[in-house]
Amino acid sequence: MLFSIPESGWWLIAVAATAFFMISMPALGKGVKIPDEARSVWEEQNRRAKRACYLLTPLLATALLATNLLRPEPTPALLFMYSVAFVSIPVALFPVRARMVKDYIAQQQNPDIKIKPDRLTMAWVGGFISTVLLVAVLALMATPYGRG
Repeated sequence: MLFSIPESGWWLIAVAATAFFMISMPALGKGVKIPDEARSVWEEQNRRAKRACYLLTPLLATALLATNLLRPEPTPALLFMYSVAFVSIPVALFPVRARMVKDYIAQQQNPDIKIKPDRLTMAWVGGFISTVLLVAVLALMATPYGRG
């Protein structure tokens, strides 16, 4: 059932997943409270990060897909895993974005002091990504490759 979608449909899903990634990653900082003393630096770094995201993501995605499509696996399976990865990263970061920004600003304001990573954030992101990958692999294992 998973790969009953034609290959052209999987390409559209992969393009949509890339677009979702490119739109949502720079937008993760929206709505997060930034202290006034760090706002100008944050906005400048945010502008640079947006430019890098919009320029580098399509290049890296193209290189990743081109390299993986040389492998013998069916194209829909590769596009499925690609789409899962590109959608799950911003979804995983969204609930903990405020904690990540707070830690980042603290590190920028005190570069000499080692800031310990937030354990809740690490547990959430690691657990979420692991669960998504497990479900994706199980979906691939349950679906015969010969169809689609």
